[in-house]
Amino acid sequence: MATTHARQEIQPMSAGQKAAHYPAGGRGFDLIVAVLSLWILAGLYLDGSAHHHIPDLIETFFTPWHAVLYSGFAVSAGLLLMTQWRNVSRGYRWSHSLPQGYMTSLLGSVIFLFSGGADFLWHTAFGFEVGLEALVSPSHLALAVGGVLMISGPLRGTLYRSSQQAVKGWHELLPAVLSLLGILSVLTFFNGDFAIITYPNYMAIRPPGSDTFFYDTHALASVLIPSALLMGVILFALRHWTLPPGSLTVLIVGNGLLMTWFHLKEVYLYPQIFFAIALTGIAADALYQLLKPSAVRVQALRMFAFALPALLFALFFVILITTAGIWWSVHLWTGAVFLAGVVGLLLSFLTHPTK
Repeated sequence: MATTHARQEIQPMSAGQKAAHYPAGGRGFDLIVAVLSLWILAGLYLDGSAHHHIPDLIETFFTPWHAVLYSGFAVSAGLLLMTQWRNVSRGYRWSHSLPQGYMTSLLGSVIFLFSGGADFLWHTAFGFEVGLEALVSPSHLALAVGGVLMISGPLRGTLYRSSQQAVKGWHELLPAVLSLLGILSVLTFFNGDFAIITYPNYMAIRPPGSDTFFYDTHALASVLIPSALLMGVILFALRHWTLPPGSLTVLIVGNGLLMTWFHLKEVYLYPQIFFAIALTGIAADALYQLLKPSAVRVQALRMFAFALPALLFALFFVILITTAGIWWSVHLWTGAVFLAGVVGLLLSFLTHPTK
């Protein structure tokens, strides 16, 4: 009977069963999509860096950095379409023709495609964006939505597998970590003008005039918003998995490298701030191993959620103060560090509510 049962388990699904199920994806497919997502991410940051550093030289939609961005999109969307066509030809229903979680990525590719066309028309009608305009342009925001839906496919795929079986370690979680890096980096890209770490020159050089209220409030927002984005992504991951050693370093340092490249003209005179980013990544993994925050160890998770953003900005301010000096008073920068921790703590109550 055991032999008969085993044979029944390995029999292929009928056409009717295929139509009602999703095809198997697995870690290999997730990893391919995650790597291709990094291609799209590189194009995004190349384009952003060009808009930020050489806006006067952008006179056409057809630029080298757009070529990187849209070629990454084309390859990623092509993989999804080929996979879908192959699975439909094998008997899967059209709406179930991609691995679990990837139909949303296909929707994202459609949004991205039409948004790219809208971006071309927008530039033709209104010209090219400068500075903050590029981050809030409707066509660019639509591209961001489509891009996030595409690159989050490996995250959804891993979430689905983890609901069926135990998923842990780098072997299983690498695609999800890369997907989280992509999502975090898109979020920080479009909030890049509210990230004090990428504007150390604004902290080191006192603004003109005697009334600095506007600069103070903008700088404080530039501490709180990055804290919310970083901890939102990390706490989401902690809600579902035990992260492998080094994953927090990959997220924090990887995103930090992209953001400092994006804002190179503000950062290049203050390269020491990258030590704050690197040390935070390493310390985050050490703190994670020490506290072992999880849904079971909620108090440890609260401590971790407060400590991580507070540590990031404490290191940023201390390193900048000791190497270049800042115009903020001790009352402002120490209070900002504390509030960064409060942001992380409050987010932890949303992701891991007390029962």
